[in-house]
Amino acid sequence: MTQTSTVDASPRPSRSLRHARLATALTFAFNGFLYAAWVPHIPEVKAHLGLSDAALGLALLGPGIGSLLSMGLIGRATTRWGSGPVTTVMAFATYLVIIGPGLAFNLPTLFLALVGWGVVTGGLDVAMNAQAVQIEKSYRRPIMSSFHAFWSIGTVVGTGVGSVGAGLHVTLATQQATLAVILTAVTVWSMRQFVGDHVAEEQAEGSRVFEWRLVLLGLAGVCALLAEGSAADWSPVYLRDDLHVAAGHTGIAFLAFTIMMTIGRTIGDRVVLALGRTRSVALLAVIGSIGMSLGLIADTLVVSSIGFACLGFGLSIMVPVFFSTAADGPGAAGPKLAVVSSFSYCGFLLGPAALGPLASASSVHDALWVLPAFAALAGVLGVLAVRMTARFKA
Repeated sequence: MTQTSTVDASPRPSRSLRHARLATALTFAFNGFLYAAWVPHIPEVKAHLGLSDAALGLALLGPGIGSLLSMGLIGRATTRWGSGPVTTVMAFATYLVIIGPGLAFNLPTLFLALVGWGVVTGGLDVAMNAQAVQIEKSYRRPIMSSFHAFWSIGTVVGTGVGSVGAGLHVTLATQQATLAVILTAVTVWSMRQFVGDHVAEEQAEGSRVFEWRLVLLGLAGVCALLAEGSAADWSPVYLRDDLHVAAGHTGIAFLAFTIMMTIGRTIGDRVVLALGRTRSVALLAVIGSIGMSLGLIADTLVVSSIGFACLGFGLSIMVPVFFSTAADGPGAAGPKLAVVSSFSYCGFLLGPAALGPLASASSVHDALWVLPAFAALAGVLGVLAVRMTARFKA
């Protein structure tokens, strides 16, 4: 699927398939948009509820726990009912629960609201990636990175919207409820465009999905998403508490992170075709790790934001490559993606939570040194996983 000749020989996709690709891309974008729109409000929520760094880290366990609870179930659900219908259900469920964190009045209610959000967004992540795999198969060329680029575009726009909302003192609940209404209208169109799954082909190939290569891919994903999730949750706190920037500017570092991640994912399919999965992952891991390290050494708004930008670029293709690699081989895509996603989302579970105690013991700046370390480790494990999969396919 990744050979140039296959790409050149692929016929122009039908109009319905192009619509399915757009609908799925919009679903990725909306998922990222809603998450990023809440990020600039984290310092506001922290201050309003009177939370310490450690307490905030505990609350931020919620999305990871919720995701882990739902991913395996949703992976099996996509095999039974199809990735398109399950994606639709999980998208609408997301719009129903996103107001929860804005209504929290103490640590327990914030934690429960974030768990609920994690349940639906984690399930949506598995379902929409399974749908993306179906479209990629129909396209007969790699396009997975482009879907994740839309997720990143959503985070860029969402960070901007959230920053404006925080600067104008719009409450988180009001902001998220308004966005949910708008996105629901578009999803009504998208739900009619999804394609059916390649069920017959996948069932004929076999159903065994728990392979050691998937575990290794999952561990690589843990490291990548640990760095990604921690950058999202803690960069605004770092800018406010350590660099003392104004409330309306706390999203700048995360905005730089998401812009460069978007650029990396936009060109990601071409990079992978040119360099191969192994060299692409290795090269970008080096860029992300070194760039973030230099940003932390400088400890200024401008250079730190550049460091977060390098980290975003370095992490950009990792998850798309890991998911495409997981879908290779026999068995339905959904359960295999659920295995890798479940492992990977432990990064969101462990990363933001672990930074809380580290920040309390030293500072947010010192705690952020785990980001370049895990970006490098994600690259090493990712290279090993891709090579193992190549031997598996052979």
